[in-house]
Amino acid sequence: DAQKALQKDWAAKLLGRYIAKEGDADERLAARDPKLQLTALPEDTQPVGEEVPWLFESDGKMLVKLSKLDVDAYRHIRPGRPITRDLRPGRLNVCSDDDGKITKVGFY
Repeated sequence: DAQKALQKDWAAKLLGRYIAKEGDADERLAARDPKLQLTALPEDTQPVGEEVPWLFESDGKMLVKLSKLDVDAYRHIRPGRPITRDLRPGRLNVCSDDDGKITKVGFY
């Protein structure tokens, strides 16, 4: 099925990488949830390639800018944080641990 293939494709691209801190929204998240450790990118950091404008490398870590993913909608799910129960099959859900390491992806 096409949805499972898409999920498998995104899992191959994202699992084991880290979520990059992006802007004021992530600063507010970090202030409310001190366990969450997202890595900030230096301002002059460029993507690793034109075909992956969402993937960056900094200090040996591969970092993902969620806002640059080529999906209609996404949601970052963090441990111990509440999430809405609405099902949106076209939304990419990216689960991470407290260090921002991506542990699971899925469309739901």
